[in-house]
Amino acid sequence: MTNTNIVKDFFEGKIKLWKSYWLVGELLNGIVLLIIFNLEIYFFNTNSSVSQIPFLDFTNLALISKVFIFIWTIFISIGIWRAAENYKGSIIWIVLTFIIVAYRCYSLRLIFFI
Repeated sequence: MTNTNIVKDFFEGKIKLWKSYWLVGELLNGIVLLIIFNLEIYFFNTNSSVSQIPFLDFTNLALISKVFIFIWTIFISIGIWRAAENYKGSIIWIVLTFIIVAYRCYSLRLIFFI
């Protein structure tokens, strides 16, 4: 399987829910956000006074980073949502996934409006 098929399968919800949520939605998402944060410090010198991870401030990011985070979050949210729709297990995991994904999309407003 090539990377293109993995990305396509994820976006279509063909990857198992636990893999979609934990590996892409949490692990890969955290790595991407840390990379964006570090690129911001390196290229745009924003957030340079912050030295500890618990104080990441995404409100001071450059517009291009905010747009990338927005697109990335929508992409992973769609993939996780579709994986939850295809899930054949307990309904509680589906509902919890929908709530978490909806909150993640709702919280995107914070990077643009604060």
